[in-house]
Amino acid sequence: MNHLAEETSPYLRQHRDNPVDWYPWGEPAFRRARDEDRPILLSVGYSACHWCHVMAHESFEDPGVAELQNRLFVNIKVDREERPDVDRVYMDALQAMTGGGGWPMTVFLLPDGRPFFAGTYFPPQDRQGLPGFSRVMESLASAYRDRRPELVAKADQLSQALSPVPLISPGPTGEGMSQVLATAEKRLVQSAEPEYGGFGEAPKFPQCAALDFLLTREALNQSAAAGEVVRRALLAMAAGGIRDQLGEGFHRYSVDRRWAVPHFEKMLYDNAQLVRLYQRSWRAHGDPWHLDLARRTADFLIDQMELPQGGFAASLDADTEEGEGAFYAWTQEQLISVLGPERLELAERLFGGPGEARTEQGGTVLRGGLDPQPPGAEFSREEAELRAARESMVQQLGQARSLRPAPHRDDKLIVGWNALAISALTELALAADQPRYLDVALRCAEAILTSASADGQLRHLFDGSSARFTATLDDLAGMGLAALALHEATGDASWFDLAVDLALRIETEYRDPLGPGWFDTPQDHDPNLKARPRSLEDGAQPSGVSLMTELCLRLHALTGEGSWRVRAVAVLEAMASAVERFPAAFGALLSAMAILDSGQIEVALVAADRERSHWPLLRRARSDLRPQVVVGVGRVRAGHTEAELGPPLVLSRPLLAGVPTAYVCRDFACRIPVTDGPGLDRELSGAGIA
Repeated sequence: MNHLAEETSPYLRQHRDNPVDWYPWGEPAFRRARDEDRPILLSVGYSACHWCHVMAHESFEDPGVAELQNRLFVNIKVDREERPDVDRVYMDALQAMTGGGGWPMTVFLLPDGRPFFAGTYFPPQDRQGLPGFSRVMESLASAYRDRRPELVAKADQLSQALSPVPLISPGPTGEGMSQVLATAEKRLVQSAEPEYGGFGEAPKFPQCAALDFLLTREALNQSAAAGEVVRRALLAMAAGGIRDQLGEGFHRYSVDRRWAVPHFEKMLYDNAQLVRLYQRSWRAHGDPWHLDLARRTADFLIDQMELPQGGFAASLDADTEEGEGAFYAWTQEQLISVLGPERLELAERLFGGPGEARTEQGGTVLRGGLDPQPPGAEFSREEAELRAARESMVQQLGQARSLRPAPHRDDKLIVGWNALAISALTELALAADQPRYLDVALRCAEAILTSASADGQLRHLFDGSSARFTATLDDLAGMGLAALALHEATGDASWFDLAVDLALRIETEYRDPLGPGWFDTPQDHDPNLKARPRSLEDGAQPSGVSLMTELCLRLHALTGEGSWRVRAVAVLEAMASAVERFPAAFGALLSAMAILDSGQIEVALVAADRERSHWPLLRRARSDLRPQVVVGVGRVRAGHTEAELGPPLVLSRPLLAGVPTAYVCRDFACRIPVTDGPGLDRELSGAGIA
């Protein structure tokens, strides 16, 4: 065994029996590199990563390759989900050196941690234009021994490029910010794939943050073009192989532009964001099919990824022993064995023909062969029979698939990813009027606060036995937004208090002292990490900076404290030029900018101190997509007439006639209080909401 034997990460444990003398990231590995004057080979991946498994089988499990690796380098293995800070710094280095990125990430470092060479997957021998791993290692070890000044100079140059630059660029205000938003929307609409939906060519990712920005623009600016891009993408993904047509949930991305063949891992952060995106699209467009898809995806999370103590697992693997995607794909013979030869032609009509979505292993990925319709819709007799046949086949094939070896589940509870799920499920509970989704979200939040906290501080994850690693900016800001969503749905003031506490912790420990914005990690977090990471662009999930910017705007609306708004404005103005030029990378920041530009609407709901007594008015306020509306809830104790519990927005506001009451305000100037749905609609319209 190597030094990974005591690690709890499933990814690291996959490598504990390698002949490679792996260390986890930490001082022992760096001390050995310094003492023995050897370069470091850093390998970063995650448990659901297919190409990580391929490189492990080809190279890390090979005794000859391992002997070379052990003789020439000190070897460090990192789970990027455990250490997103390490991943971010060296991914920036990889992209600076090669112009691209991905996993497995293979980086060669000086003993002090500065990178001098980086790549992703290397085959064991030269193949298809890629240099063999052994040749790469020998070449770099020789350079370290014989041409070290060149490597040190390169590492110095790269380290300077990775040093954080303060966000001090002046940006537009007023009409200028409106123009930034209009230009960003236009560029996104023009870059949308007109035939199959989404953005760009293969590989094609959901890009939820960019789609959510377009939904926001449609809601705030009545942009029909923006809404059409969203509808086309959501329809194509739902009907494609990227969606698991038998078990629900979405895979990570599609390897083709038609969404036909996915990369088969299922990630919590993708599915959480898609739950939210589909239900927000339902609010915007009124298509019940979108709400149904949100519920199906949420049910997948609950059925297949919820952990026993609450909260959700990080991912489901792409691979089983039978190969990548073997759990999900079907050969013609397998379809016949389950459905019978007489139904094969119909099955291909309902799920797509085999030539259209074939995997590298020869299986076919099932897709949606029928146009989606809302549940309960009226169909012709033929259409109804086709849909009934498809549902019958889904049940038969699903039952047969359940007998296959299932993909591995990575059970670590990552705070930031679970925060996305909490927000999505809480919003869905209101949209669908299904409190059970709120119950799951509350169970998730309680699991985070009990299991993923240590010494009174929220940590990055819970590994099944302990809370580990310093929380990142997206953990804290995402949990702050999740807490506000829970406050809105439950009326419990403690969730609002938690959001404030988390925002204040970010301001104290994560703020950039030289300019606006925040870093991903606190000051002096890890002495072996030579740069302090700051994620401005959205990746597969919204950036921490964008989440904190939105949190600041919402806290301003709930508290009236202008300093929160000042912090958000400073970031948005500094980033205005970048988000205008590269809107696909900054969807979440653009959404925050759109809300700032339109002006927030504060809605104070006052209700008796009883569970969900405010829901009728709250659901009316959320019946349409109104991203600029921020809701605070005040509770009135028995025998009292005014709110005593809740954010400052609601305090001392009275009930009218003893029933739940809504106050609609803009810039904290409030209209007349109302107690019924039509009255609330009228006051929202009067405050500037169509």
